[in-house]
Amino acid sequence: MENLAPAGTYEALDRAVAAGADAVYLGCSAFSARAGAGNFDEEQLRRAVAFAHLHHVRVHVTVNTLIKDSEMDEVKGLLRLLNEVRVDAVLVQDLGVLRMARACFPDLPIHASTQMAIHNATGAAWCASMGMTRAVLARECSLSEITLAAKQPIEIEVFGHGAQCVGVSGQCLFSSMIGSRSGNRGRCAQPCRLDYTYRGKRGAWLSPRDVCLRDYLPELKKAGACSIKIEGRLKRPEYVATVAGSYRRGLDGLAADADEKRGLLQIFQRGGFMRGYALGAEDAGVIDPTRVNHGGVPVGSIEAVSGKLARLRLTLDIHDGDGLQIRHGHEDHEMIYAGKDVPAGDVAVLRLRPDMRVAPGDEVVRLTSAKQLEEARAMAIPAIPCDMTLVALPGEPLTLTVSDGESIATATGEAVSPAQKRAMTEEDARRSLEKTGDTPFALRELNVYTDNAFVPVSALNALRREALDKLATQRTEDFARAPGREADEPEAALPTGKLPPMTVCRTLKQAADVTEGTVCWYPEDFREDALRAGLDKLPRGAWLHLPMACEEATLHMLHQLVSDYADKLGGVVLGSVGQLGLKWPVAYGAGSGIPVMNRRAAALLFEQGCAFVTASQELTGQETAVLMAGQPPIYVPAYGYAQLMLLHHCPARTYLGLDKGHAACRMCDVNDPNALQNTVLVDRKGVAFPLLRQRLPEGCLVRLMNALPTDNLARVKAAGYAPLIELTLEGGEGSTSGHWNRPVD
Repeated sequence: MENLAPAGTYEALDRAVAAGADAVYLGCSAFSARAGAGNFDEEQLRRAVAFAHLHHVRVHVTVNTLIKDSEMDEVKGLLRLLNEVRVDAVLVQDLGVLRMARACFPDLPIHASTQMAIHNATGAAWCASMGMTRAVLARECSLSEITLAAKQPIEIEVFGHGAQCVGVSGQCLFSSMIGSRSGNRGRCAQPCRLDYTYRGKRGAWLSPRDVCLRDYLPELKKAGACSIKIEGRLKRPEYVATVAGSYRRGLDGLAADADEKRGLLQIFQRGGFMRGYALGAEDAGVIDPTRVNHGGVPVGSIEAVSGKLARLRLTLDIHDGDGLQIRHGHEDHEMIYAGKDVPAGDVAVLRLRPDMRVAPGDEVVRLTSAKQLEEARAMAIPAIPCDMTLVALPGEPLTLTVSDGESIATATGEAVSPAQKRAMTEEDARRSLEKTGDTPFALRELNVYTDNAFVPVSALNALRREALDKLATQRTEDFARAPGREADEPEAALPTGKLPPMTVCRTLKQAADVTEGTVCWYPEDFREDALRAGLDKLPRGAWLHLPMACEEATLHMLHQLVSDYADKLGGVVLGSVGQLGLKWPVAYGAGSGIPVMNRRAAALLFEQGCAFVTASQELTGQETAVLMAGQPPIYVPAYGYAQLMLLHHCPARTYLGLDKGHAACRMCDVNDPNALQNTVLVDRKGVAFPLLRQRLPEGCLVRLMNALPTDNLARVKAAGYAPLIELTLEGGEGSTSGHWNRPVD
């Protein structure tokens, strides 16, 4: 299983290689889902790929944001560069980028980013059918779903360590809608890390703990995962070294001892770690509402305070330069410890600033360990062992052949002179040839063939340098994939056709009240009995909206149900792109869970048989006009409360401290007073965001809705577009125009 480490900067790349990463993922200066990371310009990228390949580390590059039509030429240029420098894979979310990459650069390996929202085996199979070589599964997938997906003809990568987005992968508009920083375009403002009030209690109800699957690598490998991904392109290089090093040891079959586990907690964590959805974390086991930043490691408590001095009774050693945090009620005081190293059990004296309020009993945690950071920085990149063969025979060219066991290179010097006094010995040759300290190589075995030869030390040194330079070049070349071709891209021609208005309804009553256009039912309850009862009452010709995320068994249940009602249904609206992996017995279109921001994305979906697609809610009116040129059958969101997030945890269950029984929960079914229904999250400005449940056989998803509906109905109709109307919580006052006049970053 691949140890896949983040490389937000060149320094982080260096530490990943030192720690034993098999591959790294990094972003270029544009179109990366972590725009705040250092990322790489062209010169840095070339250098990074050469360095990584020299050490036989693969390089995956993220081009995993949604792309506007005006940006597609720039993206094509980036793909051309990535193809030229022979990166090992490109991660994509945007379907237009996928279409362009497959057509123009057919040899460039493409991975489906987790933002593509591949949740099940059917989605993985669809990725394979589209020529992708790997699917990074959505972070909400269980171990059983990973196992099913891994049986498809495609590699499966899973998220293994670090910060996890709380929203279901690829389905978050929160940062975009309340500001202009789109998470789908790499600029998430992380509103999930803020405090909200739920049922009168303030807390970070949307802030997940960090994931740590260090102890579960055998289970993931058995499930068929080919790669374990470590999050952290925004993290410091020392974090990369520490975590990648720990996972290297785990993948090599070494169990983590107490010091290693503490080291992972020390370098960074929120909430003390969880085992992730893959290994069964649920609700209160996922969310830590008390703290959104680094939790650190407890090192003791304040024993006494006297003026500007505090006595800290230690439970762990501390060292000069450690970053400490004193927790006094709801106040956190941070400081750098300056003084002699103090062992556990003893007392350290802390010098307090005048602004610090500290009392006996206050907990002290270490946020940064000077010793740990120093060790991470000092971690050496393992030297590459190489064998050398020196031929030094009088009258023949001096020749040095070097090999790492796979690649081979030879350097040749001038003809060798016979020795007049003292001939070169094997030990003489070794003293010169083993001086590889300024190269990535170390001499492993030396063979010398000589007979009464005189070889100047300077000639040996020059030959060594030339041979090892050639070996570095050859080793890099041999590891890289074959040079890729470039081909012409077929025109992204879109069909034309006028669509009737479509109204997506949450309830059957709403559906019954629709008098114009197409009715689409987007149920609250996707359990089979509830669906059949609702479909029996639905008007003939209505469409059924599928969930944006579901397990494989649920998807096949839905497929069977659609087959049973094929004569009654007008079609199905697909909730995620992976649902294209099934052959539907009715017409189908791409809903808002398959965002279309450019014409190439629309073209791919039409080529896949979609009767219509849905324009991204993050397009302005002007950008929508570009997409809609020629009047293709594209629905434009015109009215409705935008779904800001699709949550895999339930805030109601989290509030109650429940961390088991998510799938079997019936609180909403029985109208329990603690149930989610009719509840909201209230932000610091008093804005209330409604919560709607969506029941699936495997448990509930929760839809976090915008506080106000987006209303561009008049604008959409005036432009001559087919309006998409979504009814969920109608009856309130006010509205917003969303991004119609406000572009996203």
